Amino acid sequence: VRELAVQISRSCPPSKLIISSHLPTYRAQGSSPRNTVSKLFFMMKGKKPAALLALLQTCRPTSAFRSSSLPTRRNHMLPRASKIAPPPTTPLCLPSLLLSRRQFSSPSLSVVMTSMSSSSCLDETNDPFIPGSFMASSLASEYAIRIHPIVCTSSENDPTNSMYRLSWDFHPLQNWDASANTSQALELRALNDCAQKPSPPNSALSNTVSASTVTCTWEGPYGSDWYIEIHAVEGHDIPRELVCVMSRIMVQSAASHIASLNQQAHKSTLLHLTLPIPGGESFEEFQLSQLLPPTKECDNNDVAIRKLFTPLNADYAGMEIVDMVNQHGHILGSLPRPFVHSWNILHRGIGMIVTKDTSILDSANQGGRRPEIYVHQRTATKRIFPSLYDMFVGGVSSRGESAELTAAREIAEELGLTGALDFQQSADDGMFNPLSEELFQCTVCTPYNRCVVSMFTYQCRTDRETIGWQDEEVQWGDFVPYEIVEVAGRLSINRLVERGLWPGGAGEDGRDPSLTRDQIEVMIQKLKHEYSNHLTWESWDFVPDGLLVWEAWLRWFNKKTL
Repeated sequence: VRELAVQISRSCPPSKLIISSHLPTYRAQGSSPRNTVSKLFFMMKGKKPAALLALLQTCRPTSAFRSSSLPTRRNHMLPRASKIAPPPTTPLCLPSLLLSRRQFSSPSLSVVMTSMSSSSCLDETNDPFIPGSFMASSLASEYAIRIHPIVCTSSENDPTNSMYRLSWDFHPLQNWDASANTSQALELRALNDCAQKPSPPNSALSNTVSASTVTCTWEGPYGSDWYIEIHAVEGHDIPRELVCVMSRIMVQSAASHIASLNQQAHKSTLLHLTLPIPGGESFEEFQLSQLLPPTKECDNNDVAIRKLFTPLNADYAGMEIVDMVNQHGHILGSLPRPFVHSWNILHRGIGMIVTKDTSILDSANQGGRRPEIYVHQRTATKRIFPSLYDMFVGGVSSRGESAELTAAREIAEELGLTGALDFQQSADDGMFNPLSEELFQCTVCTPYNRCVVSMFTYQCRTDRETIGWQDEEVQWGDFVPYEIVEVAGRLSINRLVERGLWPGGAGEDGRDPSLTRDQIEVMIQKLKHEYSNHLTWESWDFVPDGLLVWEAWLRWFNKKTL
C-alpha cells in the first residue's frame, strides 16, 4: 500500500496490474472493492496524492498482508498500518429532509438548514447537524421503519474524507400484537415505538421475528465527488422491489446531508450512486443539487427524481412526484406517486373543512352556533369509494409543496374557490384570506392509505365566491348544518363497525362510546324536526379515511371549545 502511495505521489500512475495485486490487501472501511478502485483512478487522474493518502489512512490491512511485508521506502508518508486505530463513531441527527412543509416556501430558507419542532430537537441549540440521537419512524408496505441517526466515522467530525452511515430497520407489523384491534391503532403504536430510543420495554421491537436493515453509506469528498451506495439487507426477507424504492429515498437523505457540509458547492458536487435494482445493481451519477428538496430560492424540477426511479418502472416517468415522510410529517425524500400507492408509503396531504360565510374558529371562540359545512358526494364512476360522501376537501402534497399551497390549490381545483390562491399571489397585506393557518396534524393509517394530514378551514363568503365542482369528481354537494354532519358521521361509523370495515376505534371522537341506539334515534328525530329540508342524511355513508380525520377534528375542536 505504501509503495502504491509512493508511485502516485510521484505522479506516476500505477498499472492496472499493480492495483489488482494490491486491491485484495486493503479496502476503505465500509467501501466495496469496486468503489475503492474508482476512487484510486479518480485521484490518479487528478494527481491528488494527498487525497489518496487520506484514503489509505482509513484502510485496514488483511491478516495475509501485514505492514512488515511492505517496502520501507519513504515510510514517513504513512503511519504503520498496525498503529492505525479505527476512527471514532459519532452519531449525527437525521439530515435536513426533516423539513416542515411550511419552510419550503419560506424566502429565508437555505437549501438544507432548518429549525425543528420541540419533539425533534437534539438539544437547546436546535441544530439538526450537531451530534445527537434523534430517532424517527415511517411506514411502508407491511413494515414499520425505524430510522436511526446518521453516524459519522471520521476523525474529530472533519467532513473531509469522511464516511457517513444511515440505517433503516424494517420491522414487520405482525410483530405488534393484535390487541390494538384496528389497523389505525396498531400502526400508530408501531410508529411511536420505532421512534423511541431506547426501545420501549417489552415492545414489538424485541420480537423474535428479526428486522431487515438497509444501510446507506456515503464517502467523500474526493475532489468534489461523493460516493453513495446501499449495503446488503440482513434479517427478515423483505421484497427486493421495496428495498429498491426505499434505497432511493435514503440517497436523497444522504444528498441533503452532504449539502449541509458545504452549502456553497451544490452545483459542482457530483454524486456516484450504487443502487439496487430488481435484477442486480445500477450505477448512476447526479449533480448534488438535482437531489435536494426544492426551495423558493432553488426550485428544482422533478426530472432528476424521475430519472432516479426510472430503472424500477419506466412507466412512472411522467407521474406526479410526492414526498415520503416520517411520523411528524417531516420529509424523508421524494418518489413518483404510484410507488406510494403500490407500497402504501406514509406521505403527506391536507384536509379542509369549508364553512358557509362564518369562520368555525370564530364561532368556537365566541361560544356561538356552528356554521354550516360543505358536504359532497363522489361520483359513481370514481375508482375509489364511488358514491360515498365526504365532509372534507383533501389532497396529496406534491414534492416540495407547502401544506398551505396544497390546500389553496386543492380547493381551487375541486370546488372552484380561488380566494386562498389569490391571497397567496397578492402583495396586499390587507386582503382577506379565507384559508386558516395549519391547525393541527393527524395520521391516517388504513390498509390502502397512510397519510400525515395537515388540517385547515376555509371560510367561503357566498356573496363573493360561488362553488363549482367538477362533474367527473362530484355528483352532489351542499352546505349542511354542523350538527347533522356530527350525527351522520357517527351513524356511518357504526355501520362500518357492524360490517367489520372500520379502521379506527370506538369512541375515538372524544364522546361517550356507550350511546345506545335509542339515544341516537332521539337525536336523529330532533335534527329531522329542526332541519326538515335534509331528509336523507342519516343514510349517508362517508369515506372511511375522512371519518378518521373527522374524529381527529372533533377531538381537537371539542378541546378548543371547552
